[in-house]
Amino acid sequence: MALYSARDRQKIKETIEFLISHGQEITVQIEGQPTSYTSRIIKANYGDVYSRYGNGPQLVIERLAPEEENTLFDSGSLLVAKFVFRNTSCRFRTEYLGPRSDYPDSDLVVSFPESIELPERRRRKRRSTEIPEFMSVILTSKEGSKKERDYALDVVDYSTDGVGILVSEKNSDLIEIVQEGDKLQEITLFGPQAMVKVGGTVRHKSKKQGRQEKECYILGIEFDEALMDFDFRID
Repeated sequence: MALYSARDRQKIKETIEFLISHGQEITVQIEGQPTSYTSRIIKANYGDVYSRYGNGPQLVIERLAPEEENTLFDSGSLLVAKFVFRNTSCRFRTEYLGPRSDYPDSDLVVSFPESIELPERRRRKRRSTEIPEFMSVILTSKEGSKKERDYALDVVDYSTDGVGILVSEKNSDLIEIVQEGDKLQEITLFGPQAMVKVGGTVRHKSKKQGRQEKECYILGIEFDEALMDFDFRID
């Protein structure tokens, strides 16, 4: 799929927030060097909070893996961050500013990207320019699993590119069955006005915070196709 350079600040912000909310892995390279290191974006500061590197927009990323590689970068190093979006390798350039704090295991701070290379959307006529509301989902565990079955679950949040699903204690076996990177071919989203079937990839599994939700998890899934590419019939 062809790429274009997105320079719109809101589009860049939406993409960064998607990567954060889905806990999606990124790879980081020093520009011009072939070696890649893995990380995740864990926070975005859009300039409203002062940091040790000024009050401009910044990103906080996890320490690199393998751990010993975190000493390779000097302040001012130009980096290339890559991630997978809609089954396409995307990237943005950034500058390493330094550690988040003086602690040895501190996260890393990089500059906010001025642009992101993203896949061009396929142009398709749609009856609606907005995606409908979705409240629940039925998904089938990965093909070939000994415990393959359908799971009826609640939707926590969703966007045109992915969905966050609440997995309660009664369905906790699903968390053991699926792993990050697994492909799910049958995901059916239900709402008051629409139903749609999609495929997707598991991007993260995380415990839901809250005193009453100790045994609940959020399963983050990235769709193979953006919901905006579907022709919804709105009743």
